[in-house]
Amino acid sequence: MFKEGRMRLPNPAALRVFVAVVEEGGVGRAALSLGITQPAVSQYIRALEEQVGHPLFERRGRSLVLSRVGEALLPEARRVVQALEEFQLVARAWDRLETGQVMLGAATTMATYVVPTFLAQFHQAHPGVRVHLESGSSERLAERLRLGELELAVLEGVEHWEGYVRHLFYEDELVLIVPPDHPWASWEEIPPEWLARESLVVRKPGSMTWRVLERAFEQAGLEITPAFYTDNNEVTKRLVMAGAGVGIVSRVVIQPNLKVGNLKALRLGPPVGELRRYFWLTHPKTLSNPAAEALVQLML
Repeated sequence: MFKEGRMRLPNPAALRVFVAVVEEGGVGRAALSLGITQPAVSQYIRALEEQVGHPLFERRGRSLVLSRVGEALLPEARRVVQALEEFQLVARAWDRLETGQVMLGAATTMATYVVPTFLAQFHQAHPGVRVHLESGSSERLAERLRLGELELAVLEGVEHWEGYVRHLFYEDELVLIVPPDHPWASWEEIPPEWLARESLVVRKPGSMTWRVLERAFEQAGLEITPAFYTDNNEVTKRLVMAGAGVGIVSRVVIQPNLKVGNLKALRLGPPVGELRRYFWLTHPKTLSNPAAEALVQLML
């Protein structure tokens, strides 16, 4: 069949022309359906026959009929053409964001309290695109991003990495939280040394919350001695509401509680002062996934 030493794959356009000539019943009709000239159709067929090494059609009077070789190759040619058409459909669907997927990571606080709003908007605009959201520590997600297992991530404390871009995504602060019946509830700011009088509930050592707190208190020359360590903001809030102590969490974490009034937020005064937190949307400089690009644009 194919000549030895010539292992080139058939031209997909030639296979499409071959199938069109059969299905349209002639060169002229095939040219019309494909939007090309009759000489171009004939040229594609000749090139394919040369590659195959045998005629694909035979002349019988005024009719053009398939040869034995043409009959044998037609089902395979149809399969290739169908696969190419499906390939084009999928490529167009990804480009138009009719389908696709995005691998997104977000630090636990952002994944719980901020990112869902953006994902809901993204789904409304592009319902065919699936988003895989992974939450966790910024350190672990940063590693997965740099390994290529995530396409973009919302991280805290991220550095400038070569080949990556970071955008400021969310600015937050750490605040002291107390129940509404606590003696400090009417205050807007308290001296940080007062914390020594209370049982303190904070995130566990190693968390970004703990690092911000530890650094701020060390710089202020104060010691922080928690009574409770938690690995979950909701647990911290529940302990405070149960009267176990006073807590320190991100302001974004307690927005629902401030609305219903079951927690109060206070700032720490000097020498600690405001405790700011910054979260960055980080991704490689080149994003080859149009769905990931669209999600970045929505989140900025």
